[in-house]
Order: sequence, then structure tokens, then C-alpha cells
Amino acid sequence: MKLVLASIGIAVIIGVIAISSILNTESEDESPVTSRVIEKEPERTEMKSAVVSEPDPPTQITSHHDKMENNCSGNARCFSGKVTSVIDGDTIRVNDHSIRLALSSAPELNDHLGQKARTLVDTICPVGSQALIDEDDGQTQGSYGRILAVVYCDDMNLNEELLDSGLGYLASEFCDDSEFASTKWAKKHGCQDSETQKIEVNSNCDSSYPDFCIPSSPPDLDCKDIPQKKFTVLPPDPHRFDGDKDGIGCES
Repeated sequence: MKLVLASIGIAVIIGVIAISSILNTESEDESPVTSRVIEKEPERTEMKSAVVSEPDPPTQITSHHDKMENNCSGNARCFSGKVTSVIDGDTIRVNDHSIRLALSSAPELNDHLGQKARTLVDTICPVGSQALIDEDDGQTQGSYGRILAVVYCDDMNLNEELLDSGLGYLASEFCDDSEFASTKWAKKHGCQDSETQKIEVNSNCDSSYPDFCIPSSPPDLDCKDIPQKKFTVLPPDPHRFDGDKDGIGCES
């Protein structure tokens, strides 16, 4: 009986060991699989703040014409335009207007100086160039349908340039009327202000020279002694300004 019980005990122990071994094996085979969950990082979108820049203030552009028009004086017409033709030494056309130089005159084209004067005008104010027209406030009535004015081309005073060149002469008979008679260039070539004229009325003015007050001889004067050129000379011409006796003094 004891032997039987011992056998049964051994069998139970062996069974327990076997069961335990089986259980361990299953445990190892069924090791849990840990799934890796890869979390995708959210894309980082860099939000660049939109910088709204204020527009630059409009550039103030001063055109050449605007600058030129600052040269105008008085209240009469002042405008700029394109030179469309050069008629002669003292007349040009700008747009649809015929412009006669105020206080500045040139010989006719049949005179060799007249051709030279026209060439000078064409050089300073060539066809196609821009010109500024400053109408003479004292002569708004014009002359034979032409506007009497000072003409500027490329900031050059055409009236003055014509006189300075010696190819033109002062239209002195209009000094009393012209707005430009008191300008430096007009006075340089013979126009005198009212105060000077009043003084000269009482001075020794020779009647042979009605355009200006030129004192009688003595002293004897030559053309180089006076600023006036191409003026009216009447007999007896004590200073002999009119060498060729054509009624015009100091022509050269």
C-alpha cells in the first residue's frame, strides 16, 4: 500500500512538473507584441506675418516745362510748346502761334545779316525744340497777328541773345510800352527807365538822334562811346554816327 501511494505521489509530482513546463513554454511563445505607434509630428507651418508696407508717397516730378514757366513775368499769356518753324531773325512759330520777339528786331532776310540772324535763332530754338513764351504785358495787342513776347529755349533768352550777338537791334520805339524795357538786357541795349528819361529831357539832347538822348557835340562821340546800336539818325548828325547816310546810326 505504501508503495502504491509513493508511486502515485511521484506520478503527481511528475505531472505537476510537466504541466508547469508546458505552461512556461506557452508563455514564452505568446510574448506580447508591443506595437509601435509612430506619431507623425504635425507639420510646422511657419506663418510669416504679412508685413503690409505703406505705399511710398508719389514722387513730385517737376517737369522742364514747369521750371521754365517760373521764368515768366507779368500777367499776360505764358505757355510752352514746340517750335514748328523759324520764319526769320525775329519771328518763330510755336505750336499754332506766330511769335514776334519783343524789343528785339533783326534785318530782313534779303540782308546778309538777316540770314545770319535767322541762323542764330534756328541754332538756339531749332524746329522741334521746346520754347517758353512770355507775352509782353505792355503789348498784348500784338503785331500783325503775332504775339509779342520774350522767348526762352533751353533757359536761354532769345531776345537777349539776338541783341548780344550784334545780329539784331533794339526796337527802341517800343521801350515806353514794353513790360521788358526795365530788364537788364533791354537797358543794356538802350532802353532806359522812366526816371532816367525824365532827367534826360532837361539835358542837352541832340535832335539828330530822336530815339535816345545823345548830347550834342562837343564832345565828339563815336559809336564805341555809346551802348546804342542801329538807331534813327537825322541831319545834321554832328557825331557822324551815320557814315553811309542811310538814316541808321552805328550799324556795325
